[in-house]
Amino acid sequence: MSLALALVTGAAAVAWWGPAALRWCFRHVADPVAMLLGWLGLLVAMIATFLLATVMLLAPGSTRQWALHDLARVCWHWAQPSRPAAVDEVVGAVGALLLLTVLARFTMTCTQRAYRAHRARRAHADLLTLAGGPPASGEAVLWIPHPTPMAYSIGGSRGLTVLASAAGDLPAEQLAAVLSHERAHLRERHHLLVGAVEGLAAAVPWLPLTRQAPSAVRLLVELRADAAAVRECGPRAVRDALLTFAGAPHPPSALSMAGAEVAIRLQRLQGYRPDRRNGLARAALASATLAAPLVVGVAAGILFCL
Repeated sequence: MSLALALVTGAAAVAWWGPAALRWCFRHVADPVAMLLGWLGLLVAMIATFLLATVMLLAPGSTRQWALHDLARVCWHWAQPSRPAAVDEVVGAVGALLLLTVLARFTMTCTQRAYRAHRARRAHADLLTLAGGPPASGEAVLWIPHPTPMAYSIGGSRGLTVLASAAGDLPAEQLAAVLSHERAHLRERHHLLVGAVEGLAAAVPWLPLTRQAPSAVRLLVELRADAAAVRECGPRAVRDALLTFAGAPHPPSALSMAGAEVAIRLQRLQGYRPDRRNGLARAALASATLAAPLVVGVAAGILFCL
């Protein structure tokens, strides 16, 4: 087995079995940032490994830089009946075509999502302008008339928090927890992160890793925002707010106060301890997931050669 095919094997293995390993880590790692690094690291490593393997297959044994005219040269030789294509070049060309297809679908999906998010943000911004605009403090909060308590944030360079008028009747500590939660989403650009993994899932829906990443990342960014709210308002206020806002509607492009796996978030709040940041867990998960395709691929190559 060549190194390139070993890398393809490693990328495929983590794409299929990586989610199960990350779910096991989630049960033992409390830091949502560490788990986010794990999911994102595995996604990046899978794509980078497959891309590297494709380049190696298209240019086996070559030290020169790969360019578009090289791809045209290979395709021209394939078209000649007197020159059969090498197996590595055929597999590499299939991989290159797959990567280009995924890139096109990812770009199209993200463009459509960005356009819908822009329209939603523009509509909410217009309502905020009609209501008098953001206060002098710069924090944009839009109150809309609705009998059900709702709270969600709209991302973007001028993101804003949206609250239903029914939320105004809540205790002050719950309202403060909701605002802190949504501010954390806007401050840490969680909307972009969720949008990216959802675009990737739409482009590559047949891989378990990309298909399961959006729900996992949504839960992790909610846990991250919960932790920020707990630091400011305490776990009891956040827990009461979650119970109050559970099941409230929100736009698809928004992140809601109770938009993902409320039961798991409540369970995490029960065992919450302040200052639970674990630099070792973050470094370990990031390093392990980034190296996973290479390690698995090399191990598969060694076993194949035995």
